[in-house]
Amino acid sequence: MSASSRYIPWLLIGGILTVEIFPWLILTGIILFALTTLFSFVTLPVEIDASNRALAWLDNARVTASREHEQAKDALWWAAMTYVVAALSSLATLLYYVMIFMGVRD
Repeated sequence: MSASSRYIPWLLIGGILTVEIFPWLILTGIILFALTTLFSFVTLPVEIDASNRALAWLDNARVTASREHEQAKDALWWAAMTYVVAALSSLATLLYYVMIFMGVRD
C-alpha cells in the first residue's frame, strides 16, 4: 500500500487537471485511493481491538490505579476513534474524487 500511496496524489492532481483529456488518469487514482480506503475500513476492527487489548492488559497487570485506569480507558477509546475518523475522512475524500470524475460541480 505504501508504494501506491506515494503516487496516488500525483495521479489525482494530474487527473483533475486533465480530466477532459485523460479521464483514465483520474480513474486510476480513484481506484488506487479506493483500495487504501478499503484497507482503512478492513483494518478498523483490528485497531479498535488493539485498544481493548491494551485496556485488558492494564487490568490484568494492575499497572494503573483506579483514577488512572479511567483516564487510560478514556485515552485508549479516543485513540481508537482516531482510526474511525480517518476511515470516514478517507471515504468522504474518495466520494469527492468520484464526483469530480463524474463531472458533478458544486
